Amino acid sequence: MGGRAIELILMRQLASYLAVPILIVDGQLNLFYFNESAESILGRRFDETGGIRRGEWTRLLRPADADGQPIPREQQPLARAIDHNEPSHRRLWLTGLDGQARVIEGLAFPLESRDAGLVGAAGIYWQVHEGPQRARPANPATRGSARSRHDVEVVLLRRLADRLSMPTFVSDADGQLLFYNAPAEPLIGRAFDQLGRISLGEWYDVFRPTHEDGSALKRDEHPIQVALERQQPAHRRFVYQGLDGARRRIQGSAFPLLGQCHRHLGAAGFFWEDPE
Repeated sequence: MGGRAIELILMRQLASYLAVPILIVDGQLNLFYFNESAESILGRRFDETGGIRRGEWTRLLRPADADGQPIPREQQPLARAIDHNEPSHRRLWLTGLDGQARVIEGLAFPLESRDAGLVGAAGIYWQVHEGPQRARPANPATRGSARSRHDVEVVLLRRLADRLSMPTFVSDADGQLLFYNAPAEPLIGRAFDQLGRISLGEWYDVFRPTHEDGSALKRDEHPIQVALERQQPAHRRFVYQGLDGARRRIQGSAFPLLGQCHRHLGAAGFFWEDPE
């Protein structure tokens, strides 16, 4: 990994520990790495494919919409994260390297360093299974909240978040906010050291999130709460009131932090102001 930006290296290290499918591309959209959990979606091990050049990996995986029409490169989540330097979410059909077509949802976010600029993007992908998805209760034997601030996955994520320009939030498995980074402070109106640890329940009381039509956003609809309870990624638009009293339109994506042996460590969220 010589010569790679530190953000790509940290993201690869983090992905290697997590039990959620993650793809990482560099700034030229070359597929830099995918983790073991992504093998069931891509149909091949990374050790067998290695890095795949821009254009080649999308040709091999043939992303398509619900009608079977190829999705143009500029509409694919990882490409949008690179081209527009913002997170992106989409449902699509993907044909793995094993020839199996799967319905996939994906969210991608840019890896933009406050020092080096845009160096790549990461995509979190998961297979969609039709029918209602029930929340998976955490197994107490594998719940990691008691020591989540010191687990290697959380340590790596915090190191990565400290370098990124994307507002990033991390919660433990009990729904306590562990930290958010400096780029998130304008959304909140206060530094994390001033706000301190806060539960998601307190978060709702303070920030009063709503749907875009003004109706209350239920706690179990918040992306971080979905990631915690269902242990799957989530994406949503909503409105909330900051500590400065201003109402802001927000897009947010979150994914569960499932560590080795599927230890449930919490969830990570990326939130950004929606100009539309």
